[in-house]
Amino acid sequence: MKQLFELAGLQPPATDDVTPFSDIKRFEERWHADPKFRSAYAQNPDCVGATFGLRVDPEVVRPIWDPEYSGRDESASLQVWVRYRDFQRRGSKHLLDACAAGQPADPRFVRWRQRQIYRANLEIGVSLTPNPHIPASFELSRGCSVGCWFCSLSPPKLDDVFQYTPEHARLWREILKVIGVLAGPAARRTICYSGTEPFDNPHYERFVADFVSAFGDVPFTSTAIPTRDVERTRRLLATSPAYRVRFSVLSVGALAKIHAAFSPEETLPVLFGLRNEGATDARYVNFAGRARDNVARYRKYQPGPPVISTPSCESGFKFNLTERTIRLVSPCAPDHRWPMGYRVYDEASFETGGDVARIVEGMMSRHMTRTVSDLPVLRFPSHLRCESISTGFALIGRRLRQRFEDTSDMPSMARLGELIASGRHNASAIVTLLDRECGVTRETATATLEELFHLGVLEEDPREPDRLLSN
Repeated sequence: MKQLFELAGLQPPATDDVTPFSDIKRFEERWHADPKFRSAYAQNPDCVGATFGLRVDPEVVRPIWDPEYSGRDESASLQVWVRYRDFQRRGSKHLLDACAAGQPADPRFVRWRQRQIYRANLEIGVSLTPNPHIPASFELSRGCSVGCWFCSLSPPKLDDVFQYTPEHARLWREILKVIGVLAGPAARRTICYSGTEPFDNPHYERFVADFVSAFGDVPFTSTAIPTRDVERTRRLLATSPAYRVRFSVLSVGALAKIHAAFSPEETLPVLFGLRNEGATDARYVNFAGRARDNVARYRKYQPGPPVISTPSCESGFKFNLTERTIRLVSPCAPDHRWPMGYRVYDEASFETGGDVARIVEGMMSRHMTRTVSDLPVLRFPSHLRCESISTGFALIGRRLRQRFEDTSDMPSMARLGELIASGRHNASAIVTLLDRECGVTRETATATLEELFHLGVLEEDPREPDRLLSN
């Protein structure tokens, strides 16, 4: 197990800490997943802990279950707890650093991706666990066998998988080569599933082996069925660096099965996504996809305002190899048009690796090389409200506010904000009006518009009525 942390580039726990850390983590999983356990534990920690097969000393985890410990100096806790918390923090930092390392190699892709990040931050807000905006994902199935009622990406029932035949393997490797060229080292952050269950494909591990050969790293895997074939899951864990596998827990019963099948030490390098009703994280389930069709059930998870975030982690290419489709997508807040929480900028079908190379290049040329002059009309996205201020204008999103103020070169930001907010002018017309009305040079006005475009505050969806895309 310790080598899995080393494979991830992390310092593994000391030998004497492996079992204590594993026991603390298992307690946390039960605590955060099971509301009945949370209610009962403090009444008789030793008895309740033994009932659930938990080995940890209640005193070690007192900072979790004892409300009187809230706000206390952590150094007053038992030393094994202090070491465990430091171990956790290093793991969290490792995951954040991995997100930051996701920048593609192609400069066109870099600029487009950064624009999507800025736009999404204003639309959705900034999280302590930032969206990785990975360059690509690869669906190896059509549909999903699990069928979670809240699934943000709403796949249909499983009806086909992309078999690992010689022909398919050749196409798969050609696709990986295309993505490897445009994404560079960031290609290793791509994933071999998106809205489906990776273990639905009986050859998932063979596709992963090709991924490792192409990119030199193991992809992240999230599965909701880790106990369907325990030995298969165990084999995946044995070859996956720490924190590259996540178990999505859909019920307290599912957690019990996981805990019965895998020892605490086996799951120390495994992330747990607790999605069951009553879990402490359940209130963060996105109001997207199927959740929008199950409002009454969703309110049991989130009795307050719905969580308007995004389940999407791709700012790039979403492949479905079974359907032979490619989409260029980026995260957004789910709404009536994009209920699954991602925008679709382009889509196409392919048959061969040559098709993939041509299609990807075409999408990049159409969308990633855009300048503000390419937009037919300049307007602010509907999720932003423009407000005049004394020194210019402000854009207000759901959680963020960004101000754009006058400078010595550009003293007419308030007027610029008004012109864009009207949604009636293209870049050339706005440049002309600022020159005529305010004496702003054409060069300065153009540069300012380009900067606004780069910051993601200008709507780049053409909304062509005869070619509306949907997801």
